[in-house]
Amino acid sequence: MIDFELIVPEGWVHVPTTPGLSKVRERTIEAIVRHALPDTLPRDKAGPWRRMLRQELTVATDEAERQGARAVVLPVTEMHGMRMPGTLLLSVIEDTDTPAGPRSVLDAMLADAGPDGMALEIDGNPAVRIRQVVDSGPIKRKAPAVRVNYFVAAPGAPGVWGVLTFTVLSDGDVDAEPVRAIVLLFDAVVGTLRWADDVAVPTEEELLAHGPVA
Repeated sequence: MIDFELIVPEGWVHVPTTPGLSKVRERTIEAIVRHALPDTLPRDKAGPWRRMLRQELTVATDEAERQGARAVVLPVTEMHGMRMPGTLLLSVIEDTDTPAGPRSVLDAMLADAGPDGMALEIDGNPAVRIRQVVDSGPIKRKAPAVRVNYFVAAPGAPGVWGVLTFTVLSDGDVDAEPVRAIVLLFDAVVGTLRWADDVAVPTEEELLAHGPVA
């Protein structure tokens, strides 16, 4: 199958959200929880926070699965003393019934996006980047967030697209310097995308055999 790969910074975790990898997902979430709140912490104080974090990650990855994403990538370590408030969803979609070439499809997206859209190339293939500010209501927070969608055409596979969506939370000012810095970091990660043919997708048993993932 055709698929893409990314280079992610150290301290970021890849959580699979495809239906056949539920055990890997559960183990990855548990590893993230234990990393954030290790067993050395008092059980009575850490227990409620572990349950809350586990629930938040489960809800987020369940929603990613419903949206058809194949994985969620998120930073789990602090950067310059700050935990990065962002997640990246990865999807590969096929729309082989669409007769138009990739540039025609992307041009239509750019026309709809207006000044928030940008044409570019990733891995030598046409792509678009569309930025939007998401109101607090849909994301169940008191402050808005920045959401950036990338659509990347697959080489030699008409109708196959890489769709990458990252969301960066804010404290109210979506143009604040820390928010812009995190957006740039996510942009850099998306820029490492590379397509590959005949990618061998490991089974859940093979992934579980590799031991802890975070």
